[in-house]
Amino acid sequence: MTTSGIAALIATILVGGAVGAASVVGLVNSQTSAPGESPANVEQPVIDYGTQS
Repeated sequence: MTTSGIAALIATILVGGAVGAASVVGLVNSQTSAPGESPANVEQPVIDYGTQS
């Protein structure tokens, strides 16, 4: 493997790790944020089954 191949491999691993870490941090922040910003309410869950006509 050449030097440029090794550098490309390391860069790919670093970029992939950064994208994965950013995704996990975003998910954790959205699930643990303040109740006004959180997508779910444990005390009063809203279940929308749609409407029937």
